Amino acid sequence: MPSLPELTAQQQDDVRQACGFACVRCGVTIYRYLRLPESHGVTLLCPTCHGLVEEGRLTPMQVQGFHANPVVRQRHFARDRLPFSPELPTLIMGGSQLLRDTPIPLTLEGEPILIFAPPRRSNGATRISVRMGGPDGEPVQVVNGNEWMPTDGSWHFLLRGDRYSMMAARGEGLAVLRIVARNRIAVEHLRTTIRGRRLEATPDWLEIDGKRYVGRIGSGTLIGLEC
Repeated sequence: MPSLPELTAQQQDDVRQACGFACVRCGVTIYRYLRLPESHGVTLLCPTCHGLVEEGRLTPMQVQGFHANPVVRQRHFARDRLPFSPELPTLIMGGSQLLRDTPIPLTLEGEPILIFAPPRRSNGATRISVRMGGPDGEPVQVVNGNEWMPTDGSWHFLLRGDRYSMMAARGEGLAVLRIVARNRIAVEHLRTTIRGRRLEATPDWLEIDGKRYVGRIGSGTLIGLEC
């Protein structure tokens, strides 16, 4: 099932709406746009479910079935356990008080490591973007507005309970976001190096080039901290 980078913005919006703004099989809000097998249609699958397709553990017929009845539209699906909120989420990071109205909690070498934005539609999911350092220290877009960007296996994604985990296949790159509530996200562990500058963060502290800080990230501003 190939990715579809040629989709227009309107086509992507239509696909997101049809699929419930999430993976049609598991409801994870990080996804890829993929062509349905033996069809001109397009669906959303998270990196994990797409991996099952590539391994042959999820058949084309099963994918068609999930697309016809996305899990997020089923009555039993608990939207509260994933970031489905019309508002900008409150963030827990770096030992600061709750970060409110802070779309970009921090930048490193001018690169926005995390970006959070409300959905374009009220029934959508929080838009999450993650930009990390690659093996050569140059920035790599891992997630762009909930779309999973790597297609070469250089990054791995895993849903563990209420956590979105993104791990580099090579190097120490790591981003773990815990969905505390639909409109509250904790940066449980963030670790990356960009152009020789090293950043690590948890809910309790922030470490920049080996120096640890607490409460340095500002709230109620476009960028909480520029490193």
